[in-house]
Amino acid sequence: MQPLTAALVLLSVGLPGALSGQATADSAQAPLRIATITAGVGNAMGWFGLQGERYFSRDRFSAFLGVGYTPAPDEVDPSGITFALGVRGFTPGLKHRGFLEASACQVLTVSSFIEEERARLYGPCLQAGYHFAARGGFTALVSLGVGFALGEVPAGESTAMGLLGLGFGYTWRRR
Repeated sequence: MQPLTAALVLLSVGLPGALSGQATADSAQAPLRIATITAGVGNAMGWFGLQGERYFSRDRFSAFLGVGYTPAPDEVDPSGITFALGVRGFTPGLKHRGFLEASACQVLTVSSFIEEERARLYGPCLQAGYHFAARGGFTALVSLGVGFALGEVPAGESTAMGLLGLGFGYTWRRR
């Protein structure tokens, strides 16, 4: 396992436990989150895109859909509309929460000068992150993780890739 991949796996396992102590006594009376819309970058956002999220089970779990665009830095690189679909589990907390995320997302792009081969490879992804949702609605999230590309990767490259996410948006709460 590569050092970056090992560090991301350790972060994914340790971060939610550290943030679980952020719950407050009055969080049981706080209005529950209903939905969030965020814009940003990252695999779960569709690289450069938007993400819609719906909360369940007293806002401790959610399902999300990300739609974005993958740009092509060079003419031979693949580009286009990108999707992500996943679920999150959250630690307790009024404004500050940790989460674990499992999704299917675009992990990497592959291009070849010789064969003019272009591919965007999707696969299972696991991320851990931090979610801030102010009572007024402002929302920010950041995450790190690892994804595993399904499909043929170039010789010498790993199917495991580091993932990241950064988004800003708005969260609606039940009044």
